[in-house]
Amino acid sequence: MIRTSGRRNGATLAALSACAVLVLTACGGGSQSGTSASPAAATAAAQAADPAVAKLVPQGVKDIKVAVFSDWAPEEYAENGEIKGWSVDVAKAMAARMGVNFAYTATGFDMIIPGLDNGRYDLAVASLGVTPDRLESLDFVPLQKEGTAFGWKKGAGLNIQKVEDTCGKTVAVLTGAWEYKYLTDNNAKLCGSTPMKIEQFKDQPSAELAVTSGRVQLVAAGSGKLKYSAKQSGAMDVSDLLVNAVYNGLGVKKDSPLGPALKAALQAVIDDGTYTKIRSQWGVTSQGDLKQAVLITQANPEG
Repeated sequence: MIRTSGRRNGATLAALSACAVLVLTACGGGSQSGTSASPAAATAAAQAADPAVAKLVPQGVKDIKVAVFSDWAPEEYAENGEIKGWSVDVAKAMAARMGVNFAYTATGFDMIIPGLDNGRYDLAVASLGVTPDRLESLDFVPLQKEGTAFGWKKGAGLNIQKVEDTCGKTVAVLTGAWEYKYLTDNNAKLCGSTPMKIEQFKDQPSAELAVTSGRVQLVAAGSGKLKYSAKQSGAMDVSDLLVNAVYNGLGVKKDSPLGPALKAALQAVIDDGTYTKIRSQWGVTSQGDLKQAVLITQANPEG
């Protein structure tokens, strides 16, 4: 998924970045606007641009178009006309340090990478996992490091302790997600003659509903997302198993001049404690916290 954000140079515009109107575009529907008013976002709005970060913003750039994945709580999601989530609050804090305006659009995951490629968006706040395929067209500034977990209907009697425990079972995944490619590429090697039956869903709530309603046995997704959903619904159990922890977070078009500025902005909010505070306010485990911001590119895949 892809998000574009707008920037405005100058300290006087920093406060506007965190108060920007959020334009929500639903698939096939109209648009709504609203603002997220979390304590962390309010704190970010009050902070002036960091000169060392702002000088890295390409000259003349004022507004950055940001695509936001609309249904990936607690990272980023749309609810009652507002774009919310801990990654959104971190992005707002980053925009403030950069002295620019991020203009947010909520969209489906499958529209984000094409939107970055064609210039509709400048930036994606979409929990994008870093993969070799995506590095062919995107650069990344990750917000966390997270592995894939598996969820199942509470009381179903399942216990996934290793990936091979999923063999022979139906597994729901989000269309276009890293989990789909990983499980598809490794299905035969892991499971042999009893492969997983992998079913794709256009949005994450539908994938999880397929599990809790008994239509499929498992759902595969980021551990933070599944644990949050399980806590909210009380209808799902989640594995302790984490598979292939990878960086995920912000994405920009390959070789975008925004990359270095975003990296510096993230490092600034890590260094002053804003990053940890935001994640803590959202109840996100510190397991995937970053202490060092990185810019991952095809030429530098380790950041």
